[in-house]
Amino acid sequence: MTQRGRIIPALISLTCFMLIGAAGAQVLEEITVTAQKREQDLSDVGISITALSGKQLKDLGLTNTAQLDDQVPGLMITDYGSGVTTQYTIRGSSQLDFADHHEPPVAVYMDGAYNSYVAGVGYHFFDVERVEVLRGPQGTLFGRNATGGLVHLISARPTREPEGYVEVTGGEYEQIRTEAAVSGPLGETMAGRLSFSYEDTDGYQENRIGDDLNDVNNISLRAQLLFEPSEDLSIHINGRWSEDDTNGQGYSIRSGLTDIGGIPGLPGDGLVHEGTSEQQDAFCANFFGPPFPLVPGATDCFGYTEPDNDDNSIAIDEEGFYKREHYGITGTLEWEIGNNMRLVSITDWQDFDKNYLEDTDGTPAPLFTFPQVMDSNQVSQELQLHGETEQLQWVAGFYYLNIDGDFRSGANVANCCLVDLDNNFSLETESYAFFLQGEYEFAPQFSFIAGFRWTEDEKDFSALTRCRDPGTGEPFGLPAPPCDFFFGGTVQVGERASEFETQNPLDVSRSEGEWSAVFELDWRPNDDLLMYAKYTRGNKAGGFNGGAAMLFAPDAFEFRGEILHSYEGGFKATLFNGRARLNASVFYYDYNNFQSFSQQGINLIVFNADAENLGAEVELIANPVEGLEFLFGLSLQDAEQKDVTFGPVTRDRAMPNAPDVTFNGLGRYEWPMMDGTMAAQIDFNYVDDRSLNGIDHPGLQGDSYLVANAMVGFSMGNWDASLWVKNFTDEDYVPTLFDITTFTGVMIDAPGPPRWFGGTVRYSW
Repeated sequence: MTQRGRIIPALISLTCFMLIGAAGAQVLEEITVTAQKREQDLSDVGISITALSGKQLKDLGLTNTAQLDDQVPGLMITDYGSGVTTQYTIRGSSQLDFADHHEPPVAVYMDGAYNSYVAGVGYHFFDVERVEVLRGPQGTLFGRNATGGLVHLISARPTREPEGYVEVTGGEYEQIRTEAAVSGPLGETMAGRLSFSYEDTDGYQENRIGDDLNDVNNISLRAQLLFEPSEDLSIHINGRWSEDDTNGQGYSIRSGLTDIGGIPGLPGDGLVHEGTSEQQDAFCANFFGPPFPLVPGATDCFGYTEPDNDDNSIAIDEEGFYKREHYGITGTLEWEIGNNMRLVSITDWQDFDKNYLEDTDGTPAPLFTFPQVMDSNQVSQELQLHGETEQLQWVAGFYYLNIDGDFRSGANVANCCLVDLDNNFSLETESYAFFLQGEYEFAPQFSFIAGFRWTEDEKDFSALTRCRDPGTGEPFGLPAPPCDFFFGGTVQVGERASEFETQNPLDVSRSEGEWSAVFELDWRPNDDLLMYAKYTRGNKAGGFNGGAAMLFAPDAFEFRGEILHSYEGGFKATLFNGRARLNASVFYYDYNNFQSFSQQGINLIVFNADAENLGAEVELIANPVEGLEFLFGLSLQDAEQKDVTFGPVTRDRAMPNAPDVTFNGLGRYEWPMMDGTMAAQIDFNYVDDRSLNGIDHPGLQGDSYLVANAMVGFSMGNWDASLWVKNFTDEDYVPTLFDITTFTGVMIDAPGPPRWFGGTVRYSW
């Protein structure tokens, strides 16, 4: 039976169980969320949501966003070296192209304000009230780039009573992490909160010939003021700043080849493969010509042999660097204006700078480095008007967003491939939106939700692409200079004759108007069960390809906006007199112009293809006996792109980074000890095989993995202490990998962290 064939019977069985077991149960106390722009209990919202409180994040040992997918079904997070780029994938909806000017389809919000930067949404968790992960399109209330869903981080707010805490963590790899917060009144009508986080950790990737990589050096600060001059008016100011200064991402390498034909035992399909040593040597000789391979049987075509299979043991000549500074301020005004109406204004400004360099070839030879530089700022303004009657709750609003960024990226490959690519580009995005959503209780136990949003987008893109070469191809036996010979006619070079430094200026723009909508029917047969069915239309704006290499034809430069038609049904139920909560949903996605991703060498391209995804998710939280707690989450999906062409072959292909199965779980037991409480906990996360590219190359497949963590802790009075180990089985796993076979004859792996021991002490007041 296919994956699609297993999903429906499984969900029907679960639904029947729920209908039998939910009767007479009591409401389970749970987290309050703001998924519909107002405070509601999680069980009252017909959206597939995972919400984790700040305490739960601590108990789970989740200290940053890269770890969030450990306990969130359907969420995948790909993080490159301490937040260099952070990619969120929900139900197969992602933006795996890591060019800094792209906006992802999973919107990330911090305290009500949208963050557009893929390089700026890798957060360190500190002084957090909760995290909400919303699966499925959220565009009606949260904007045009929320087709996949939403991740919302909410900080702990200023309090009228004095409180605070200090926490210190120490661990392997010289890890030192400190965070603290203090909050309290600053007068009769004002309160303040100051939060701080610092982490310094040596890299867990051992560089045998230089500094270790994947280190952490981050400092973050948040200052808040809450002014409440009356019961009807509050003004909240949230200022934040963070800075990173690390060595960034390191890669391990393994042999790989592009099947250009003439390789024994391969069909000449143009796909990327992991081949035998003989096939690898044949590829090097055919593609690069004599005298390659420089050393037969070596890992790459240039003679380097990787001595072991340990992904976290590398040897690179250029340690690289990663410097990031991100600061901003958000002002939120809430005013109860009478007649059951409330006005909310959210004004946000952010500035983001990044400077990054990595050794992409992963060897001791100076073959291939990749720089990224960006300087960008964004301004947004949202106005919401909320109203309420006995049967109707509604919100209407206006949203404005401006993002203005300058970017530089390139591929320095002159030592191996005769050329250097250097691209400077800028992008300004201006977006306006109007939205309206209401929930009407038209009969006892039944309510209907309808929402609509119209968005206007305008993007202005300009670029100066450069290709540098020796100015002639004669010394290399080429009939033309390398830039023209290899890349002529692409966006990188254009169609002009080459000079020593070919420059190709571009100025383009695009504008589009699009709508999002939601229609939902909710049924509450009793206080412990919500059943819902909904249709949602989401959209993500189109844009322009660009980055280190623009080695594609002009007709691939621009990609269209995507439209998602989502059909979802589910339930949320409390069981066994409040001892358990079970949430489940099934969904069908129908995409028009899904924005997929393909890597072809160092060429990263977003392209459009229709797509479908049928899936289901289940979450179970149970407290069967005093002190014992279980949590399980399961995600199933069958995600396919339709009629995708590569070379002469057109067929359906898997959506990238969309595993058929992910499964997470946790078991925790607490018991009294002395005058305090002892706790022991184990959690795990399983991720199935998946394609990591829009074109499903055999060599670009991610293997399944299972990562498990453990913790023991003790709490007494104001003190909490714990000992923990992450990845206690020392699982070798690779969240993502890339193809550079046509540059050096290898694929590069970005591995996950190894086994890691540590301890944490916290004092609260």
